Amino acid sequence: MLSNFLNNPLFQISYFNNTLFDYFFFFIIFFAIVVGFFVFKLIFLRKLGKRIKDNNLLQLPIDIIDKIRSPFYIYIGFYIGLTALVVPPILMKLFFVVLVLLIAYRVVIALSQVVDFFAFKYIRAKEGVERKAVLKTISNIAKALLWLFALLVVLSIFGVNVTAIVAGMGVGGIAIAFALQNILSDLFSSFSIYFDRPFIEGDLIVVGDKWGNVEKIGMKSTRIRSLQGEEIIFSNKELTSAQIHNYRRMEKRRSEFKIGVIYDTPTQKLKKIPSIIEKIVTKEELTDFSRAHFTGFGDFSLDFVVVYFVESPNYQIFMDTNERIFLKIKQAFEKEKIEFAYPTQDIYLTKR
Repeated sequence: MLSNFLNNPLFQISYFNNTLFDYFFFFIIFFAIVVGFFVFKLIFLRKLGKRIKDNNLLQLPIDIIDKIRSPFYIYIGFYIGLTALVVPPILMKLFFVVLVLLIAYRVVIALSQVVDFFAFKYIRAKEGVERKAVLKTISNIAKALLWLFALLVVLSIFGVNVTAIVAGMGVGGIAIAFALQNILSDLFSSFSIYFDRPFIEGDLIVVGDKWGNVEKIGMKSTRIRSLQGEEIIFSNKELTSAQIHNYRRMEKRRSEFKIGVIYDTPTQKLKKIPSIIEKIVTKEELTDFSRAHFTGFGDFSLDFVVVYFVESPNYQIFMDTNERIFLKIKQAFEKEKIEFAYPTQDIYLTKR
């Protein structure tokens, strides 16, 4: 019955070099591809996505396919359906150009999704989102290279000599690199800061004679808020070549100071000074006493050196602890009647 239907003379009528049967076959192919892809996305991918929703790596290809919108597979069905028709070569070539452009576009978008997936998976796993801007820039560069590569492939498919274009781009790239060498140097320095991580935002650092908290690490420069309140801007190249002291990375702070007492201090009291200081330091909750020694004879004092550690990187805690220890030392010396030394000179007069 179907053969009788298809052999109907009506289907043998030709329009634009194609019979109605040819057009009928074209629409069958077109609808089969469009409906098949639609059903695949609607049913299979959704069911599969629910089963592997906890596996991000397996979810990636599903997300890639899910991003393909209906115009793409409608055109794919249309182009494949054209194989059942006799189409003028110039039109077929035009349709082929559109097909290549669409496929190139979808491939680059899919690869961009892969770049984003692994880039942000890395930053979430390693260090949260605090350096998201840097990694986003890296992924954008990678995606720009993908677009450039896709363009060269498309031009090659259309018969363009891409070798000459690549050679020209190489020469032009060298010229641009020379013109922008300072900017590029800062850009690559920002990548070095990101991956090597000598400091992060919020760290208290010292660069030369400048102190401050890191507020923002940009592509070209890093901004630091000084302890006086002003903003200091360093180029990233300068920071990667400078010696940086990062005080946030400290687990503890070392305190060392010298005490001088007068020469008239009795020897018995001199012997008691290290133990007096040790008792005062060890009573503090966050201190680790190291040493206190009589170290020598100064111009106007008998000198002692005291060393201990404060088990906190916080500068405020460090200074508060030092203040309490200094006040207790002074109080203990007053109780023992031990006098601190200060610059003095004794002048002896002789009568002739």
